[in-house]
Amino acid sequence: MASNNQNELIGIVAVSHCRLAREMLDVAELIVGPMPACKAICFGTDQPVEEMTRMLRETIREVDRGKGVLILTDLFGGTPANISLSFLGPKVEVVCGMNLPMLIKLAGCRKDHTLNEAAALVKEYGQRHISLASEVLSRSAKSTGTG
Repeated sequence: MASNNQNELIGIVAVSHCRLAREMLDVAELIVGPMPACKAICFGTDQPVEEMTRMLRETIREVDRGKGVLILTDLFGGTPANISLSFLGPKVEVVCGMNLPMLIKLAGCRKDHTLNEAAALVKEYGQRHISLASEVLSRSAKSTGTG
């Protein structure tokens, strides 16, 4: 469903242990260009939970452009995901197991989809783009007649 306001888009917060979220966002922006309303939060091992919660709350407010916020975390059950889940609601969705294909897909779909549609789309897209190289190469060789 298309947005009526060109400035409305789904905000993105990538949250991880250490620097994973920042590095993934940097690579995504290298590929697709600048991603407005998109921030990374990298939690350190010695940060108090209260500080992490405050950082995430402030970042959600900062990236919200009217269509809600999608939080991508590195690992379900980890501290970044557990803190993120405390913000889950009608305007905030959480997808765990973030990968680079998900961020790239979000760059192009967050204006034209609702929050729930985008969350489901990137979850499926991220799963579909996990590959076992030997299977991909085997299929490729069979289709070209070299295998």
